[in-house]
Amino acid sequence: MTELVKALSMELRDSVDANEAVWQDVGTGKEALQRLVRAALELMWLNVEATPERQLLTYETTTYALREGELTPAKLAIAREQYLFNDSTLADIVEHAREATSTQWSLPVGTLSRFILATIDGIVLRWLVDNDSAAVREQLDVLATMVCSYAS
Repeated sequence: MTELVKALSMELRDSVDANEAVWQDVGTGKEALQRLVRAALELMWLNVEATPERQLLTYETTTYALREGELTPAKLAIAREQYLFNDSTLADIVEHAREATSTQWSLPVGTLSRFILATIDGIVLRWLVDNDSAAVREQLDVLATMVCSYAS
């Protein structure tokens, strides 16, 4: 189960990293960072939108691990490892974006990645419920703005 969850996370990361055009000639400064973060979120979103069954599977895996974790701590470790891996993956993307735009974060990258992940979790779950992709894109705009408010 852990490997399955990692594979899904790596797929999302690769959807951002594989598109080299997003990372070229991005410019510098906070506005460039916000454009880059928003473009990265859009690439991840396109992957999410194309794979609703996989997204649901990640929630099911997490809730299963949490439910069974009291009886089998190794299952709880699956959920924790999933989130640690996702935090690390997002931290890498956020740091890559910062480096590409010659900016600095005023918060630790780990704090930002955890916040982004928690927000994306909620956005995806809500989309699985109401299938409102237009609303998701508005939320991704807000998320990029919020995250980049901690940059200089």
